[in-house]
Amino acid sequence: MTETTNGPAWMRVLGAFLLLSFGGMVALMVLLVREIGIGPATLTMLPAVLVLGAGFVLVTASVRVDVADSVALRFFPLWRRQLEYSELESVRVEEQSWFRFGGVGLRWNGAATGLILGNRPAVVLRTRRNHEYVVQCSDPERVAEHIRARLVAR
Repeated sequence: MTETTNGPAWMRVLGAFLLLSFGGMVALMVLLVREIGIGPATLTMLPAVLVLGAGFVLVTASVRVDVADSVALRFFPLWRRQLEYSELESVRVEEQSWFRFGGVGLRWNGAATGLILGNRPAVVLRTRRNHEYVVQCSDPERVAEHIRARLVAR
């Protein structure tokens, strides 16, 4: 079973704006090369590369949960984690707010890792090492049921 949830619309819009800003920076560099030379113009592109990276992450951000022989969590394109069923202590669904993690995206808060897309229900996986993985997805009840069924079948 695979559950994929794309980032919210505002995140994709902001990412698209940043990608367009990168295009503006490239155009500016082309104009500056004639005036100030290739070296200084290239240095002006360094911040633009960060803008390009941030824009790409925001446009492509998604949360994916694969429940098979193990539970694979992924915040595309940055992070992935494979959890064996023997590592899991509990699975529950609860309402989660971005406020708990201080924002949206891939977040860390003490002994918790959050794949946060806004204010919505999430699957909360607690490991035997007392670490929580909070995963917001489209149908957290279905994901939790599949994980519980695999845990019982072990």
